[in-house]
Amino acid sequence: MFIKKIAIYGLVLAAACGLLAACGGQTDEANKFINEANAALDKSKPATEKADTMINELMGPNMVKAEDIEQYKTDNKAKFDEVAGLYEESGKGMSEAVAKFEQAGKLKIDDKFKEYVNLKAQEFRKRADRQKAMATYIKAFLAEKDAAKSDQMVGDNNTKDAAALKEANELGAKAEKIVKDNPSIFKN
Repeated sequence: MFIKKIAIYGLVLAAACGLLAACGGQTDEANKFINEANAALDKSKPATEKADTMINELMGPNMVKAEDIEQYKTDNKAKFDEVAGLYEESGKGMSEAVAKFEQAGKLKIDDKFKEYVNLKAQEFRKRADRQKAMATYIKAFLAEKDAAKSDQMVGDNNTKDAAALKEANELGAKAEKIVKDNPSIFKN
């Protein structure tokens, strides 16, 4: 009877160890996906920063000072096109990161870890959508010949862009709170 209990406990312990090993393997795999997501984000970061800097210069005081907006658009078309391309490139990198976060979220990992990667996927999906929307907006802005419609486009874009960034930042803050509240899961 005693040996039978030890054998049962041994089987339970072996099963628990096997489960932990399997979960550990999934965690390692999830971390691999997260590292790949971070690499995609690092790769897209220069395009993001350059696009944001350029659009602020193009759509800021220089455009406000321009007497003829159509001429300003024509004179700066190459720069606007470059910015649109940079936003597309950045959005593509962020979309790659989203796919990696989603892959990590499908694995058998701790619930808080899963919640974290799912929030990161949502955050960067929102950021990728924002980048793609900026590229589309720039192209539409360049094509628009009506000054009043151009002004309306700028206002509408600024409102949508601010809302998208706010939502992405909120998702990122929720993910970081999970990290802060669960230090045993997220070790540096």
